Amino acid sequence: MSIEGLRGLFAMNVSLSVALIAVLLLRGLLRRHSGAEVAYASWLLVPLAAAAALLPTGTGGAYRVLLDVTPGATAVQVLQASSDAIAGWPSLPLLALWGCGAVATALLFAAQQRSFARALGRPLRGRLREGGAGPCVAGLLRPCIVLPTAFRWRYSWRERRLILAHEIAHLRGGDLYANALGALLRCLFWFNPLLHLACARFRLDQELACDARVLARFPEARRSYAGAMLKTQLGGAGATDSTGPLGCGWHNPHPLKERIAMLHHPLPSWPLRLGGRLVVAVFGVATAAVVWAAQSGVTVGAGFVDARVTLRSGDFAHTARMINPFGESFLVTASSDGQAWQAEFTARPESAGTIRLSARVQRDNDVVATPEIVLRDGEAGGISVDGVGGKGGLAVELLLRRSDGAVPKDWPASTHH
Repeated sequence: MSIEGLRGLFAMNVSLSVALIAVLLLRGLLRRHSGAEVAYASWLLVPLAAAAALLPTGTGGAYRVLLDVTPGATAVQVLQASSDAIAGWPSLPLLALWGCGAVATALLFAAQQRSFARALGRPLRGRLREGGAGPCVAGLLRPCIVLPTAFRWRYSWRERRLILAHEIAHLRGGDLYANALGALLRCLFWFNPLLHLACARFRLDQELACDARVLARFPEARRSYAGAMLKTQLGGAGATDSTGPLGCGWHNPHPLKERIAMLHHPLPSWPLRLGGRLVVAVFGVATAAVVWAAQSGVTVGAGFVDARVTLRSGDFAHTARMINPFGESFLVTASSDGQAWQAEFTARPESAGTIRLSARVQRDNDVVATPEIVLRDGEAGGISVDGVGGKGGLAVELLLRRSDGAVPKDWPASTHH
């Protein structure tokens, strides 16, 4: 992984953190007005925001996004500045540190999952297993339902039916795969404490959503369902028993009081549930759009670059000045001593005060260099290409400024010397 890969990982982390904060702030409101299932669905915004940072960016006018509104510009500035923050850091120590943390977190999760698997008891029938941490579901390739010891005599017939319905709802809802995705994100972004702290809230919303699906099937069984919860928490397995990072269980960290309190709330009407889903969908699209826009080089204020470029080779110099939209390439050509030079440039705003310029330099139709340079707004800089085979090299002098697109009074655009 290069420094660019680390920059991408850091940008994903910032996007993920913004989405986490939004979900943590919205989940209670969504649960009260649209139901537990909608609140649980809002957690999809977290991986969506992280994935949006990896989307390919367009450079053509049809795909360029300009955000001049203050809230959008602030979000873009945060993403751009955070991505730029590690530009000058040494990549090898960062890569080693990140890799060690990711591997250590993965090994910890693997040990927890192995400990849970080894504690499972005998198979019962089909996908049913016996274990101290039950009732729960576990396993990705061959998922199974784990029931507590003496399941038959500890729970009444109605309670057993509700418990099995709860675990089947976990399997049908794909909650095991959601937990696996959460564990993967925690391995990749092990350095983000917000992600680890939010895991307990995510698991609680998962259980509450599953409770809501069961109550929608058995609306008359609220009292029996509460009794099953109480028996599970107080009897049998200890409160610290874990189902591992992938399992879905009834024990900690799910507060019994909060789950039982939810049983007294009536299920929201379908218009409220639909409205909540629409809110989550719109918020998800907006989050992905802002992240993608930041990765695409969204401008904050000015949407153009005023570039003055001078190509020098031997005694020949050619100066060109162009005003171009950020993200669109422009070409400067020159000929000297029998050599045909062609330089294609693409400018993007790196942060609020810097501009990144990517170049593709050709000598006689052969690509000889693909340099990049980051300059402050209004700062001069340069790129040099060495000569080869008795042929002279090329010096590129640059001066970049942000622009509003208007042609300044000190035009003309190009001169020859």
